Amino acid sequence: MLQSVDSHVHVWDPAVLSYDWLTGVPGLNRAFLPHQLPHMPGTRAVFVQADCRDDQALKEVDWVASLGDTWPELAAIVAFAPIHRGDAVSRDLGELRQRPLVRGVRQLFQDREAGFMLAAETLAGARQAGRAGFTFDVCVRSSQLSELAAFAARVPELDIVLDHMGKPPIAAGELSEWSSAMRGLAKQPNVVVKISGAGAEADPMRPVAPQALPFIRETLNLFGAGRCMIGSDWPVSLTEPAEYQDWIATVEQAMAGASASELESVAQGTAVRVYRLEAVRGPANQEEEKD
Repeated sequence: MLQSVDSHVHVWDPAVLSYDWLTGVPGLNRAFLPHQLPHMPGTRAVFVQADCRDDQALKEVDWVASLGDTWPELAAIVAFAPIHRGDAVSRDLGELRQRPLVRGVRQLFQDREAGFMLAAETLAGARQAGRAGFTFDVCVRSSQLSELAAFAARVPELDIVLDHMGKPPIAAGELSEWSSAMRGLAKQPNVVVKISGAGAEADPMRPVAPQALPFIRETLNLFGAGRCMIGSDWPVSLTEPAEYQDWIATVEQAMAGASASELESVAQGTAVRVYRLEAVRGPANQEEEKD
């Protein structure tokens, strides 16, 4: 039901490109390639840049696109773009527009200093991304959500995709402050949310589902199914097929009692709309759907 579009997938190969962050995560410091994805048949994937070295960003796009011959489920690419460079990012965006699979861009905001998102150059670069027709994936920690809401208000022309529900304090089970910040963010109509990434924020010694369910339900409550999409964050938040199926089941559990249209939105409709995907077939919707 919820496997039609996986809106957040990474692949990488340290023998092809440089990923400095992998040196600190030994369990992930190896190649993860499309044939290893634990997807159900028919699941399409949105690749999200995997934080390779900045100067290799275009090489990453071209390498991922080249995998399409053996990865027909690849539906779109979210590429790196240094929007903090302001209007100068237009050159990068121009290069990306020549690559048809690129539908969005991302620059990691997590761990940036306070005020980074609201700096004049960052806002100028964000506006350039919007004018170029790209969505903007945002990865922040929960403490940055209020600043992100202000950022979204300053660039209403930019469609913003919040990754991983804003990285809530799932392991600690602290819902209140995160929920309040997410409520403020939900007031910005240009923001949608990926229900993804819970595995990386949960206590690894306890099952993910009971930890994540309150946060998934609150995300759906605040944003509505029409502004939510499911993603796996493979292989960062989960790697094994059983973990993937558990995640699908967890989101389904959170949506118990939802209407068919709400299920369709989270399964694929929101991703199809936001990333301008072409015809999608999947268990949630047997009719072809075009943007």
